[in-house]
Amino acid sequence: MLSRQFRLLISNRAFSAAVQDATSSTEVADTRRELWRKPESPFVKTPQAWVSSLETVEDEKLGLVDLHPDIFRTTPRIDILHRNLTWQSVYRNVQMTKMLTKAEMPGGGRKPWPQKKTGRAHVGSIRAPQFIRGGFANGVRGPRTWFYMLPDAIRIQGLCVALTLKHAQDDLHIVDNIQNLQNGDSKFWIDLCEARNYGYSVLFIDDCDEVSGGLAEAQQALPWLNVMPVYGLNCFSLIKYDTVVLSRNALDRIEERLLTHIHRAGPMNKKYKYMDMKEKILQEAEGEEHPLMPPVV
Repeated sequence: MLSRQFRLLISNRAFSAAVQDATSSTEVADTRRELWRKPESPFVKTPQAWVSSLETVEDEKLGLVDLHPDIFRTTPRIDILHRNLTWQSVYRNVQMTKMLTKAEMPGGGRKPWPQKKTGRAHVGSIRAPQFIRGGFANGVRGPRTWFYMLPDAIRIQGLCVALTLKHAQDDLHIVDNIQNLQNGDSKFWIDLCEARNYGYSVLFIDDCDEVSGGLAEAQQALPWLNVMPVYGLNCFSLIKYDTVVLSRNALDRIEERLLTHIHRAGPMNKKYKYMDMKEKILQEAEGEEHPLMPPVV
């Protein structure tokens, strides 16, 4: 496999060569489409990407597809991307460590020696912090969480920046279909990734909950191949994998959802009153109560 630095150097030259080869050998299908709310500035160019097929090992070009500039040509704000990656790394962390104090340690109720006339320090319990088996002073008192929520605008912009960087580095590929592929042999997918220079890890994204066919069979045997639905798309996964492969349906759905959030006027979260949801909240865990082992509060 070629290194990622070498791929970045030859990406422009390889793209122009692929255009000449595809246009000279076969007739390229025009897969352009109407982009919603396309910028009218003459300085904004519409990015494009090849549409390939996963039926063969060779990278068979089926046509070109237009990408929306607001998503795939945004300003590469590395600081926005870093905020998203940091948030995804820490918001699920919970520290369960709880260091016991002197009062919570077992034993130590008797005064170890008299207060005076022994020449030793005044001590009231052998569980004091200065003893080896004593309690902790100012210790960690878990559970502790680092949970916080990023604003919607920062998360949306982070996704656009990640997709822009992937497409600019030639690590974003578009395919016509991911579902119901015929070949499920692991050797076939290894050869396909090596022939197309996909790198050491590949993320396939489709607009569905379950993937069936050859890709699903190969994904079980190859841990560096992963499949994700559109609603699970996140900045951490886009940066983690060397190559991201989108289906046409996933591309349409991603642009539709991101553009809807970019151009919406108000917040998405609705305002609820507690009295309207009180009955539902109180009965939420009614079926989870165990008759013999009640929950400990």
